[in-house]
Amino acid sequence: MVALALPLLLLGLWLALALLGWPGPRLMPAPAAVARLAVHELRHAALWRDVGATLARVVVGVGVASALGAGLGFALGRSRRWRTASEPSVDFLRSIPPILTFPLFLLGLGYGERARLATVVFGCAGIVLLHVAAALAAAPRERAEAVRLMGLGRLATARHLELPEALPGLILGVRVALATGLVIVIVTELLIGAPHGLGVRAREAQIAYQPAQLWLVIALSGALGAVLSGLLAALGRRLTPWCAAPSSTPPAT
Repeated sequence: MVALALPLLLLGLWLALALLGWPGPRLMPAPAAVARLAVHELRHAALWRDVGATLARVVVGVGVASALGAGLGFALGRSRRWRTASEPSVDFLRSIPPILTFPLFLLGLGYGERARLATVVFGCAGIVLLHVAAALAAAPRERAEAVRLMGLGRLATARHLELPEALPGLILGVRVALATGLVIVIVTELLIGAPHGLGVRAREAQIAYQPAQLWLVIALSGALGAVLSGLLAALGRRLTPWCAAPSSTPPAT
């Protein structure tokens, strides 16, 4: 019930504002109008095609970004020297708004999916990198010292110490990257080049002055992000049971 409290509160506020006629039907249509439109649209393949197109771009882009960011983050997290040396460059790159790179990728990669996916990778790889590197850097020194005294090689150390330490950071980083990737995909769909997607549907709704359609896209975007985050959180609880309780620790051997 606690999880439903905030959504119900927001829905009640939305209904109250719609009944009061503020700030106007063009900006905030009644919930009933959006619900009727949702029932109608969900019966047609066009909406599912747009949702599927956006979802595919997010999954592919964030997947590539996660692989790249995890590899770099793992390498930097294992070496304090390399982590310190690369910090200014990482801070510089992650300070660049990803959407500003979209025109550059359009010029270099053409007006197709590659430019859009490259923008997602640029915007999300650094997120995963920072979370993985931070998780490894925060590993207790006592555990690393115990592994060293056992005389384990680099592969065994990576398997029994570094991977368990990095995994929670990787899962959290991917969760944040999914939210960021969804935003980037929808914004790039709004701008140019996409035949289908939630961003395309939002742009068409704005051009045609269809506020209910626009609110439906907003609701679907939020629901899609919540589902992706929830699935990854459930996977994280399954893969990292030692993080479920404060006293739990990953196995060292």
